Amino acid sequence: MLKLIRRSIIMASIAMISLPGAAQSSANYVYDQTFLTNYSNLQMRQAGGTTDFIYAVPGLTAGGLKKYTGVAVDQPEIHISPVSKYKGIKPENSVQLAEQVRSNMADSLRAAGYNVTDTAGPGIIVVRLAITDLAMEKKKRGILAYTPIGAVVKLGADALKDFMDKVDITNMTLQAELVDGGTGEELVALVVPRNPAEIGKRIEFETLDAMIKEYGARLGCQLNNAKLAPGQTPVNCLDPAARQAS
Repeated sequence: MLKLIRRSIIMASIAMISLPGAAQSSANYVYDQTFLTNYSNLQMRQAGGTTDFIYAVPGLTAGGLKKYTGVAVDQPEIHISPVSKYKGIKPENSVQLAEQVRSNMADSLRAAGYNVTDTAGPGIIVVRLAITDLAMEKKKRGILAYTPIGAVVKLGADALKDFMDKVDITNMTLQAELVDGGTGEELVALVVPRNPAEIGKRIEFETLDAMIKEYGARLGCQLNNAKLAPGQTPVNCLDPAARQAS
């Protein structure tokens, strides 16, 4: 499982949000610590200019995930940063961002060969997600937008693009927790912060979309690694080339 979560975060982020150069200390990464069950067990990983923080329960590797028959992706939570210059987000825009994250994550897991289900329970891995540290700036130009009463929320890439045309997203952190759908036991915890050098810079839609897909790809890789038999070499899920070669 530890390996599967790696697969989900590298493909898109490495080219767009990673800072080449010297490795950074964990002290440089500051993020919200209210979503996961426990942050104290997270271990920092760095490879190819990419950094994340991960924890997997002991004994999860070497086939520990074979008993699970499917994966359910919960709707992500949205946590706005207290230092965000703009804190106004309409409910429809929050749903658009959350559902795009969930949709891309589910697509990546399907592409990795996993059965994505809408039902959580015994034998199902539940993926809890959150976008934390969301920082935004309102566009300098005024855009009049009126949402009619009872209007149906439009979802999909075009809807999220429309929101990002009105507001600049300048920071965000992905946090994920994989839990046993029967017992609620935490299996894997993952935090993927934005590179400190990039915080404050506008995230383009294409970058955001790629980041989310990368998170899903790492997650699929991490799960695949957890299914390996003893003695088999796990894939470096932080390395896109290694993931593709596996």
